Amino acid sequence: GGTCGHLPPTMAANRLLSDRKYDIEFNGYLSNHAKHAIIALDRIRASEERIQEWWDEYTKSTPYGLRLHPVDQVWDDVVPCSAAEWTEIRGKKEKWQEMCIFLQNELRDRFGGDEDELVRAYAPALLPGMAGALTHGIIHLGWAVDAKSEWMTVEGLSYLNYCFLGLDTNKIRVNDEFCSEKTPLESLIRIARMWEEQGLANTWIASVKSKYGEDFHSELVPAGFQWELAKVLREPHEVATTVPNWIVDTPLSVLWEWLYRTVVLLYLASIDAEGNGNFLVLHAITSLWGLDHVLRVIDDDALTRKSLQQFYCMLVCLLSASTAGFPSADTLSVKADEYAFSSREHPEWKVIEERGISEEEEHNIKLVYVCHELWKRYGEWSGFCEAARSFTLTPNIGPRAAVFKA
Repeated sequence: GGTCGHLPPTMAANRLLSDRKYDIEFNGYLSNHAKHAIIALDRIRASEERIQEWWDEYTKSTPYGLRLHPVDQVWDDVVPCSAAEWTEIRGKKEKWQEMCIFLQNELRDRFGGDEDELVRAYAPALLPGMAGALTHGIIHLGWAVDAKSEWMTVEGLSYLNYCFLGLDTNKIRVNDEFCSEKTPLESLIRIARMWEEQGLANTWIASVKSKYGEDFHSELVPAGFQWELAKVLREPHEVATTVPNWIVDTPLSVLWEWLYRTVVLLYLASIDAEGNGNFLVLHAITSLWGLDHVLRVIDDDALTRKSLQQFYCMLVCLLSASTAGFPSADTLSVKADEYAFSSREHPEWKVIEERGISEEEEHNIKLVYVCHELWKRYGEWSGFCEAARSFTLTPNIGPRAAVFKA
């Protein structure tokens, strides 16, 4: 597995993962990524000095050129939300600190400090909302589990509840309409063809996007793309909600490998002429890593398959809603041939990791860590190496000049 054989986080990393100075979001809707990077830096063997330096720079000014938001209330003064409120305010983007203190009390009083038990009790109901905050809720929680950080696990569960963006799971159905497809990749190539043939960019995406006004998920309006995605998730097309049989027929260990290889192929298919991967597609890799760690703790095969159906549906919606649209069937096929299932590569990981360690853009540090772990786990596949070398650009949502092709 991915977490086996890791030394516990260094003192510096542990201390920073327990830090409580900053809010989970800033600038109204951007996720605070600081701790994800600390975990990745620690895992790719950055020095304690570099870990602290990275934290100091990011907390002073993020790569967007915007500052993190300090928490509004002194933690000792926060009144926890009630158990009823925990459910009532789900997805309303309110009272994150109150949720954290509620869970901290639960952890102490109900679960004797066992954070795995806390995750088993609270995560299952939250997983259908994994699209929230562009998957950063499931990222924050899953990476906290990966790092075995108690406070960050509390933050992550609370964030997933706070930003919950649901998908009507009753709409998802597994059927044998596409039973000839044996892998997620074959299904995505078929969807790419349907995207072209049926003009889904217009008949589905543009039509749904124009349908809702600012009274729909008004809390997401300032976030732009997240608001558009919420509309698409409200009315998912059957290309997203019809999941082929491989989701139930494939042994779980094989299914995880296929899904990881597929999201990495999607990322490789998104690389532009300058060699930069797509910022949005990168999140499919790091959120699957997060989901993987949460589902290992829950350890319920039926729930795992259900969550992977939701992940697949969300992935199709995410790609479809993006500015770039669904990748073309040709690009996907070409990449699948270029990085054949059995193709191996033994790169100088030290060089790739050092490049990651010197990055200020934390998405790239995470990419290096996850791709190296997956390379060790799944047959040293060349695709993982290429993805780890293909960095993304910081999107231009702050005052800095960068290009964002969502």
